[in-house]
Amino acid sequence: MKIKKVLYFLFAGITVLLFAQCGSMRSVGINSMRPAEITFPSYVNTLLLVDRTKFESNAVNIIEGVLTGEMPGADKAAAQEALGSLQQTLMESPRFKVIRASETLKGNSITQAFPDAIPWNVIEGLCSQYKTEAVVALEIFDSNFIVTKGQRVKKKQVEENGVKKEVDVDEFYAEGVAKIKIGMRLYDPKPKSIVDQQLFTKTKKWEATGNSITDAIVKLIQRNDATMQVSRMAGSDYAYKIAPMPVRLSRQYYGKGKKAIQVAAGARRAEVNDWQGALSTWEGAMNGAIQKDAARLSYNIAVANEVLGNTADAKNWASRSYVDYGNKKAKSYLYMIENRLRDEELSDRQMK
Repeated sequence: MKIKKVLYFLFAGITVLLFAQCGSMRSVGINSMRPAEITFPSYVNTLLLVDRTKFESNAVNIIEGVLTGEMPGADKAAAQEALGSLQQTLMESPRFKVIRASETLKGNSITQAFPDAIPWNVIEGLCSQYKTEAVVALEIFDSNFIVTKGQRVKKKQVEENGVKKEVDVDEFYAEGVAKIKIGMRLYDPKPKSIVDQQLFTKTKKWEATGNSITDAIVKLIQRNDATMQVSRMAGSDYAYKIAPMPVRLSRQYYGKGKKAIQVAAGARRAEVNDWQGALSTWEGAMNGAIQKDAARLSYNIAVANEVLGNTADAKNWASRSYVDYGNKKAKSYLYMIENRLRDEELSDRQMK
């Protein structure tokens, strides 16, 4: 019994300490750029999105529908959703202008193998027609939605005669897994080069519970809605591969100090977006600050400089917080700043 009490108070103390540490931190968002995996030549400024998922014949489409249980044309709408998401996400990048072709080319296959590449004279013709420099083609698309269902035992807390206790109850569930297979090709007609060719899979799982199997299935997401959601995710993911994209970084800073009240005073300025005022407050408190406060002040000064766009100064102050004052958080933060500098340097090259 004594051991249990000791463990209880030890756990409670650790919990309070963690909450106290978390409670002293504040958060701020910073805009940045995430580089693409692929760097385009500077002459590629406009991309043409092409849907090449049309089967060679209508018969193949009907057979595919029978084999997979899908209605003919169900994948067509999902493929359009993926292309739409790709286009919308690419438009968030300042790198490219994006145009979507009105025609659908033949090429999709039930074997899930890439068809022969689009002939270069066709690619050149499309680029000339739409006044673009490169073509992004969706060439393979297939979706599946698998539902599993069953019954399981779950612990539930009930109250009887004023006494709470746990009992076993039966729970009925239905689980749906949507799976999308997408094949993308990226054509650069100037050197007649296929810049990228990728077949990838995107999945997402949903679950619903109910008083019966039928009730759980009714509550589960519908097949078409699930397929559309995963298609949008797949399109967006590919956009991040081929274009530098704006991202929102999260940074934390200290909201209070050990003895230096200026830590909290500067934090209040930061909370109303007066980062220059916060920076001045924290810098002014550095002289004579005890080590723990100096560690927090220098860390906050680093964050303020990063928010204000002075990334080099932010790196110096984060290094000072760790090296001079032993702030372990500053070591991790220093890595974040260095990663940001590398990413933005690559993004700048890609933008040019």
